[in-house]
Amino acid sequence: MSTPFDKTFKLLADDDPRAAMAAFAGIPLDLEMEVQALDRELNLTTLRVDNLYRCKRATEEFLIHFEAVSRYRPAVLDKQVDYVRAIVAKYKLPCRSYLVLLTEGGVPDRFPLFLIREYGDYTTQVRLRAVRLWRIPAARILHMERLSLLSWTALMAASDAELAAAARRLAENRAGSLTAQMALLLGLRYGKNELFEERLANMTTEEIIEDSYFYQWVLEKGEMRGEMRGEKVGLETGELQAARRMVNHLLTARFGAVPVWAQQKIDAANVTTLDQWGVNVLTAATVEDCLR
Repeated sequence: MSTPFDKTFKLLADDDPRAAMAAFAGIPLDLEMEVQALDRELNLTTLRVDNLYRCKRATEEFLIHFEAVSRYRPAVLDKQVDYVRAIVAKYKLPCRSYLVLLTEGGVPDRFPLFLIREYGDYTTQVRLRAVRLWRIPAARILHMERLSLLSWTALMAASDAELAAAARRLAENRAGSLTAQMALLLGLRYGKNELFEERLANMTTEEIIEDSYFYQWVLEKGEMRGEMRGEKVGLETGELQAARRMVNHLLTARFGAVPVWAQQKIDAANVTTLDQWGVNVLTAATVEDCLR
């Protein structure tokens, strides 16, 4: 059963598959290649893969498969073999399969180059491509200037300055849902307890998407009201409401219920201050530190 953290990876890979391939499969962004997302349902089995893409070049055609896990278990390797067997059986194309490990807990120092499974007269061999997110330099992602990848710096080899830089770029681009994703993933990075992770996880997918839609809707409605009145009051009101909602969302994700005194400060702050607090919350140790 996939966790909501893994589902967050699926959202990233579906929104920008070429960025995911560049970050996790080492395929350069500037490489000319046609990419098509495929149906995840494999009719031969009840398996459902995380992300699967058909890639075409002038001289070759192949599949890219990503499977993301937040907590490693040895059984993950057996599943990886099953996924690849089912994919190849269905599409009859070469498949490059990547096991994307989000956290290092329980992960062995070394993996075998190939996974070999024998079932009587049948033997299958799958090359294992393990991607350890915590070994990927966040600086490489920052240099790519791909907005959809910035939230994943939360689980990469990143300094506090690099995490702040990623958060600042998201705030500058009003990327509300990606900022919320980054706050969530930092929960994994800093090893929050199970209850905290579960609470975060429950708002990882639908609520983050909904929040993104809400954010855009508020801006659009505010802009429309502003145009109708011949002024920018509507837009400014929309931005302020969206910024307050986002800061509340992030504070709740990191620290739990927002204190009354903090809510009062949020309600009185302007958009510029709220944007800065949205960046602060990703690295602040306490609510007080965030709202200074």
